[in-house]
Amino acid sequence: MCRVKGLRLEHPSLLASGLEALVDYVGYHVLTCLVSAFLLAGAIVAFPPRDVIIRYLGSETRKRVSLPLASATGMFVAVYSCTVIPIASGLYGEGVA
Repeated sequence: MCRVKGLRLEHPSLLASGLEALVDYVGYHVLTCLVSAFLLAGAIVAFPPRDVIIRYLGSETRKRVSLPLASATGMFVAVYSCTVIPIASGLYGEGVA
């Protein structure tokens, strides 16, 4: 029997399998989401010219142009709270408001 913060586990392998699942999830999460987000942020900074990004996504652009464009391109990216930071910093560094 194993005690974990007041829980009595009948099978210690249950705790081990839970930790193993957590390690697998974090490993796959980092490989599939965070690495791709940093690569995308680097591509945003490296490839399209700055004036093109500002023309379509800048503060002077009409919202009826920039919002659908941002929404359409966002459908192809796994974006959530962790991966949006490098992508947004890449866009912000290029002058998108």
